[in-house]
Amino acid sequence: MKERMTPGTPLRALLVEDVEPDAHLVVRELRRGGYDVSFDRVDTPESMSAALAQPWDIILSDFSMPRFSALLALDLMKQRQLDLPFIIISGTVNEDIAVAALHAGAHDFMAKGKLHRLVPAVERELRNGELRAERRKMEEQLLLSDRMASMGTLAAGVAHEINNPLACIMANLELAVMDVEERFGLGADLRDLRDELEDARSAAERIRNIVRDLKIFSRSHEEHTGPVDVPRVMDSTIRMAHNEIRHRARLVKDYGTTPAVEACESRLGQVFLNLIINAAHAIVEGHADGNEIRISTTTDEHGHVVISIADTGTGMPPDVLRRLFVPFFTTKPVGVGTGLGLSICHRIVAGFGGTIAVESEVGKGTTFRVSLPAARSGATEARPQAAVDTTARRRGRILVVDDEPMIARVIQRTLSAEHDVVAVAGAREALERVRAGDPFDIILCDLMMPQMTGMELHAELTELALEHADRVIFMTGGAFTPAARAFLGGVSNQKLEKPFNAVLLRALINGRIQ
Repeated sequence: MKERMTPGTPLRALLVEDVEPDAHLVVRELRRGGYDVSFDRVDTPESMSAALAQPWDIILSDFSMPRFSALLALDLMKQRQLDLPFIIISGTVNEDIAVAALHAGAHDFMAKGKLHRLVPAVERELRNGELRAERRKMEEQLLLSDRMASMGTLAAGVAHEINNPLACIMANLELAVMDVEERFGLGADLRDLRDELEDARSAAERIRNIVRDLKIFSRSHEEHTGPVDVPRVMDSTIRMAHNEIRHRARLVKDYGTTPAVEACESRLGQVFLNLIINAAHAIVEGHADGNEIRISTTTDEHGHVVISIADTGTGMPPDVLRRLFVPFFTTKPVGVGTGLGLSICHRIVAGFGGTIAVESEVGKGTTFRVSLPAARSGATEARPQAAVDTTARRRGRILVVDDEPMIARVIQRTLSAEHDVVAVAGAREALERVRAGDPFDIILCDLMMPQMTGMELHAELTELALEHADRVIFMTGGAFTPAARAFLGGVSNQKLEKPFNAVLLRALINGRIQ
């Protein structure tokens, strides 16, 4: 039976009681204490199991009944993995029984003749329940943060492991395409071969973009802010979200001329990815031609960069919009969303000194607008610089230092027609050659190697032969330690990001050798 009466503080109580008058005494006491009680009374395992499918604020249980007991009721609640205040109200109070019940998980134990304790006990347990719920939410958020950090570490590791073989594949494919054209021309018999190689090179280029995008999103350790190129991060985000978008909507990019923003590249990518995935999920699959996700960038009158992500999806009603950035609020099914994504986005954007706003109308779609201040300096992060001229002015001597033999071989193939290339598998051997007086115009050196790092080699060369230290070009697939990141940020040496392009490599080397 269910009952609802006088107004007050709402309280949904499940009463486990076989005597109806006793249940009414409990309800009366709660109403005297200012609660608007809605309740259900159960007295069997079957009726309680059915009742637990509904939401309750508290369970108040008699200790012993002909077909049921408080301990069995407590066990049913635990089986459902519910964390509800559970108070036992018994006709007689035996100290040993009360202690056993509390050990089993009950929150309080009182006699039916002392109901003056009931309201304070309920108030206390409701407060404690709220505290437990908040603690669980914090634990879930910490768990999510830890999982994201682990995923970032995994993505960074995967990207790093892919870099070397991918660099070898791409450079060799480029060389193969050039060899076919230069040695055999493009006769009918070889045009298909050239096209096949070009298709393979294009596919490898796509993999390279994916690897670079993974590296952007895996830099969870890089919290520093600086000038960030919004279109570059957005394009990386779009590639990451491509599979979510392509079955649902046409993607339209409308990038205006904007300055760099003051932000952290990986965190900004996290914001964009969340907003784009949400836009895609607001559109039903299978109607891509009839729907649109439009991404635009503009500069407002204050010089802030405004990024708009608009979709033609289902839209949201006002009551959802009001709670959109509240932690743990989600409209997605259980197991699909945590309700943390947009609140984290809001926190990240606010941390950059920006704002995030949303407009939505049911049936017409949603637009998110992120506004970020322009960077204090217009320059974005340093990138490898290469000369435009790819022609060698003279034959130089190049030392390649890399513990991956296939990388050394492909660099030799790429450069040996124009330069004398010496390859060694470790920094110690490179150091010995310089000590022996072997002169080199350029030293192409991997940053991270097992026995001696490129950083350590550079430090030794600075003491031994400063001119050679200045000639080092660092090849890197990612700097994963604080020391490596600080080192790359502190030296003026050029950097060559793996996987590199053979044409870029030739241009870089030939531009340096005068």
